[in-house]
Amino acid sequence: MSQPLVYQIRIQGHLDETWIHWPSPLVLVNEANGEATLTGTIRDQAELHAFLDRIFDFNLTLLAVNRITDPSE
Repeated sequence: MSQPLVYQIRIQGHLDETWIHWPSPLVLVNEANGEATLTGTIRDQAELHAFLDRIFDFNLTLLAVNRITDPSE
């Protein structure tokens, strides 16, 4: 069984407080550059795919998906 991996997903635009619980277990941060980042542990590719599907379903613009190899950074 594979280990969970840490991902950072960047979305165009800020998300307001009504979105704050949506990405759990990912942490939502609205960045100064106008983007929102969702960062956290994702168990497997199926869970990653589910998050990306939700971004599409909410008509949000996906900017990037990055696997963080050193979570301490």
